[in-house]
Amino acid sequence: MSVTNHIRLEEEKKVPPKLNKYMHARNPYRTPPSFKKLASVYPEFRPYCSYDVGGKVHLDFKDPKALRALTTCLLHQDFDLKVTIPDDRLVPTLPLRLNYLLWIEDLLMHAAHCETSDVIVGVDIGTGASCVYPLLAARKLGWNLVATETDNINFTAATTNVNNNDLQDNIIVKKVDDKTVLQGVLDDADIQKQMYLKKKEVNDNNDDDDDDDDDDDDEVMSELNNTPSDTPCKHTDGDDNKSMKYMFDFTMCNPPFFSSEEETDSMKKRKKQRGEPISSPTGCIHEKVTTGGEVTFITQMVEESHKFKSKVRIRSTRDGQGNYRTSCN
Repeated sequence: MSVTNHIRLEEEKKVPPKLNKYMHARNPYRTPPSFKKLASVYPEFRPYCSYDVGGKVHLDFKDPKALRALTTCLLHQDFDLKVTIPDDRLVPTLPLRLNYLLWIEDLLMHAAHCETSDVIVGVDIGTGASCVYPLLAARKLGWNLVATETDNINFTAATTNVNNNDLQDNIIVKKVDDKTVLQGVLDDADIQKQMYLKKKEVNDNNDDDDDDDDDDDDEVMSELNNTPSDTPCKHTDGDDNKSMKYMFDFTMCNPPFFSSEEETDSMKKRKKQRGEPISSPTGCIHEKVTTGGEVTFITQMVEESHKFKSKVRIRSTRDGQGNYRTSCN
């Protein structure tokens, strides 16, 4: 074998082909984590590891408990996040979650022309028990997130994960009903006030003029609460204050893909015909199924996004094929 071919093979080993093809350039998991290192540091990960004759560590990706241990240990090792995921809930795939956030970051910097010093406020629709997008966004990128959740168990777990990592100042976890997507969240008076004050605090720190007072804040909030969703607020709209132009910088979502439990079963059969999947699916039926499936869910999201187009800079979602859909102002 030539030296060139040997080097190429070694490079291919670093990242699994399916991941490498779609991995963001800044994603740290372009280089796969060392299972041997994880097993040496985290006793809770060790029971799910096996060793071959060469001493290489292997993980059974068909075991949901192994996936859960891998994810929680990586979150702690790489991001200093303490996360607990209930046994029957969705276990997020970290490389894919980071890809979405890094893609949003690119849009904010290059399409929306945000500055690194701007206060970034986003909304994660259906955050799940792990609350992984808000936790990663707050810890890695310094962003602020509103995380919505319809399920009681997920809501409790997400709130606990936020509190356990002392990120209450960056993340609001909001319990919503099953029909809520954006309306009832983006127009929530308490959320709007908290996000406005968070953005204003940094702008005031960067502004030499300290004449603003609480009366100005009250005036702005009064206008926000009485302004139609699709009408810009004059106090937050202006070329001299771009970071205050939009109340929310982005929305993101991993919607339930299926319309019924039967549809999930038929999908499993089709996948089996194409070959065994790499990892076992996780999550309760609530996290996989929604009335009308992802088409109905995303359609509602698009319709509601249009109503709030002047309040949200970037609207985005991920679909069942792993594609990302977005619209930007």
